[in-house]
Amino acid sequence: MGESMRVAIIAPHVLEPYLGPSVVAYNTLIGFLKIQGELEKEGVEIVFLSINDKVKEKNWESVSVKAIKRYPPVSFTGEVQALLSKPKDNFDIVHSHSLYDIFPWLLKKVAKIFHLHGIVWKERKYMNTFGKFWTWLYERRLKLYYPMITRFVAISNYVIEELESKGFDASKAVLIENPIGDEFFEIKKNEDEIILYPATIIPRKNQLEFLKALSVIKDNLKDFKVVFTGGGEKAYVEKVRDFARKENLNVEFAGKVPYEKMLDLYSRASIVALVSFQETTPMAIAEAMTTGTPVLASNVGGIPYMFENGKSGLLVDPNNPRDIAEKLLILIEDENLRKKLGENAKREAEKRWRCDIIARRLLNLYLFVDNNKISDKV
Repeated sequence: MGESMRVAIIAPHVLEPYLGPSVVAYNTLIGFLKIQGELEKEGVEIVFLSINDKVKEKNWESVSVKAIKRYPPVSFTGEVQALLSKPKDNFDIVHSHSLYDIFPWLLKKVAKIFHLHGIVWKERKYMNTFGKFWTWLYERRLKLYYPMITRFVAISNYVIEELESKGFDASKAVLIENPIGDEFFEIKKNEDEIILYPATIIPRKNQLEFLKALSVIKDNLKDFKVVFTGGGEKAYVEKVRDFARKENLNVEFAGKVPYEKMLDLYSRASIVALVSFQETTPMAIAEAMTTGTPVLASNVGGIPYMFENGKSGLLVDPNNPRDIAEKLLILIEDENLRKKLGENAKREAEKRWRCDIIARRLLNLYLFVDNNKISDKV
């Protein structure tokens, strides 16, 4: 056994996953539970500090989860709350999925790893006034804190490119993609005529342009139905609903769907669509690929790094409803192509996104950061 090392991982809703960062944290937890023998051998203890989980504490041999509380407005008081509630435990490494929660550790003699989930300066243009202000503040915080961060987890090469474009020291960045839960790999496809669009209904996610594309080919859709999942901005949701009604499109608004029901939807989906104007590394695409479902997705941001156009899915121009319509129709009309793309997608996911694979990469990063115990290759 190596020397003892304690790692704190700070993330939202680790035991109650919903939306990107919490799902990533939950899958990371499962990954570490699968390699507990390796953690024990290396003398590594992982403590998840879970923001706003209802479960106060849960323990395994080398892994534990402890809840910490945060109150709104976190955008303005996050650092203060993090400072006031900082655990008295001693850690060798603090790995935070929250920029606010890394603050109390910045000047401490502890290794600091930050995990960024979105490129806020790219997302800003699709937000309302408050969102624009929040992302402006977030970017300023990131620039201020970044020099004090030991390592930066980039979930895509796209993130590294964006860091470099903004003048950040990209040599701190380590590419470790998001893990996907085993339950997605185990799904058996039972295709129904469903086009699943799993995304919060907001302008950046571009549901309205997708429906405009659908209206172009609605006479060729046969019995296919679009299922939108997720909540959203009220005014935009109404705009999307109104358009669907006006065009008499077969659309279901499923709202916020529980994790278990999402598995059923992925099983039944013939196609997963996400034609957002901006994405970093959307979990919806990775989950779809893992379940063997072909994807129709925007050729923007980090999406082209997730799959090769024509091999595991089709890339489209999110600003061009005609392009979206034509490629969607190809998938609708060619069942054999859908099967081929889905099989390729699943094989790609198996190589990259198993949660134990990602957990081992994180463990290697922790060991490297802690006194260079292994080579720089993580």
